[in-house]
Amino acid sequence: MTNVLHTDHPQNAHPALTLPVRDMTPDLMEQLEAEGLITRLCPGRHELSDTPAGQTVGASLYEGAEGYGPHKIIIVTVNRKGFPGFGTHPDQEEFWLVGPEDTIPMYILIARMQRAAFEQKARDGQLTPDDFYLLRAKYNDPYVSFFIMKKGIPHGEGIFEGTGRLPSFYVTESRDLPLDLCEIGCEILPQ
Repeated sequence: MTNVLHTDHPQNAHPALTLPVRDMTPDLMEQLEAEGLITRLCPGRHELSDTPAGQTVGASLYEGAEGYGPHKIIIVTVNRKGFPGFGTHPDQEEFWLVGPEDTIPMYILIARMQRAAFEQKARDGQLTPDDFYLLRAKYNDPYVSFFIMKKGIPHGEGIFEGTGRLPSFYVTESRDLPLDLCEIGCEILPQ
C-alpha cells in the first residue's frame, strides 16, 4: 500500500497521511526493537542465566531520569532455595510474571499481615501455616500474573528443587526502593 498525502479536504488545515494498519506480531515487534524504538518484555527475553547458586539476582532494564520521577524496571532471576530474601519494601512494587513456563517452579511466599505484626509473631514463635500464602508462580496469565505487592507486606521468592532453566520475572518499582529483610524464624516447605 502506498502512503497517500491528502490535501484536498477543505476543512483539514494540515496534510494527512494514510498509513497501513499492522498486526502486532513477534516479527514486527522484533523489528521495532532492532530499530531502537522499544524494548520487548516477553517470556525468556531478559533472564539472567548466569545467576549463581544460592542467590537471586536483579538487573535494571531502565531507570527513570531524576526530572521525570524515579522509577525502574528490573528482571529478577531466582536460584536460591527457601526464602533468605524474605522482607518488605517501604513502598509498593509491581510484579509481572512474564516468563517461559518450562522453568524450575518458583514460589512466592507472602505473609498475611503487616511487618510489625509478623515480626511480633515470629519473635514469639507463634507463626502458623495460616499466616502465609505460598504461591506457585503462574506465568503469562493476564488474570493472575501481574500484580502490585503492597508496601510493608513481608514477601519473597524462592525455589525448592529442580534443575534446568531458572525462573525469571519483571518488577517495576521506585528506583531507590530498599528491601528490608525479616527473620522468618522457621523453614518454609511446600506440602
